[in-house]
Amino acid sequence: MQRVLSWGRGIAEYQSEFSKVRIMCPSRCSCGCKKFHKWGTYRRFVIAEEAEYQIPVQRYRCVKCRKTYSYLPSFCLRDLGYSADLVMKLLETLLLKIRFKLGEMRRQAYKFLKRFAGLENLWLVFLRARGFGDFPSEGRERRVKIFTALLEQYQGKDFAANFLRETGRHFMAAK
Repeated sequence: MQRVLSWGRGIAEYQSEFSKVRIMCPSRCSCGCKKFHKWGTYRRFVIAEEAEYQIPVQRYRCVKCRKTYSYLPSFCLRDLGYSADLVMKLLETLLLKIRFKLGEMRRQAYKFLKRFAGLENLWLVFLRARGFGDFPSEGRERRVKIFTALLEQYQGKDFAANFLRETGRHFMAAK
């Protein structure tokens, strides 16, 4: 099972400072056990706009049921190799009608849009809690307004960490 590690700095900093990062083990397993031990690390690729990285990810294992938990930093997206920043940039180009140069990136952006559309209600709860007003009832207009508001929030410091803290989920979490 993957959990999110709140990380407010960049990918390169995470990669270089991983040995110093203090990652707390899970508080409780789904079986109810509270005892864990470190279960090594694995490498994961993250594709960002400026480069591709191979980052370490810490794992823990439940002593009782042997279920493994890994902690992805908040700039990673579960089930995707793309960084959160790149996904936001692709969604921005797609929703705000900026021209794409690469066909592959356009296909990826549509995948992200589908995932984004499935999380509209979660994003709305987050935005309304921050004082954003009315949104259209449905359709493209609504998605564009939600995304524009999120993009404004995303420019702020530690967006992913704040979103995780307030909602308990990653801002591009799969269902």
